[in-house]
Amino acid sequence: MNQKGFATLEIIMMIIVIGILATVAVPRFTDMTTKANTAKIQSDLATLDNAIAIYFMEKGSYPDSISDLSDYVQDVTSVKPPTGEAYIEGTAKKITDTDYKITGNTEKRATLDNHTLGDFRIK
Repeated sequence: MNQKGFATLEIIMMIIVIGILATVAVPRFTDMTTKANTAKIQSDLATLDNAIAIYFMEKGSYPDSISDLSDYVQDVTSVKPPTGEAYIEGTAKKITDTDYKITGNTEKRATLDNHTLGDFRIK
């Protein structure tokens, strides 16, 4: 007998191997997205915090909103947080705010979901 092709057992074994590889790979890709979101938020908050400090040094008062920083951040209206999850205090959590905000009583800081730059850190 000169058969060509795969036997049923071989196909089942291939499917099992592919399934095992997928269960290992998919969580790693999900984690990479969360890490990338965290890095973008860290970068945005650092940029906004620097702009707030420069605004304060030049004007003697803090800005009321992110839009007040248009002279200090190029295209400030396009600075938006990513959607999905980010690491907040070492734990992956869903991002609920769609915009960065300026909060604080005496010293104002840029925030997202009421968290400052220091709260967004990877494990």
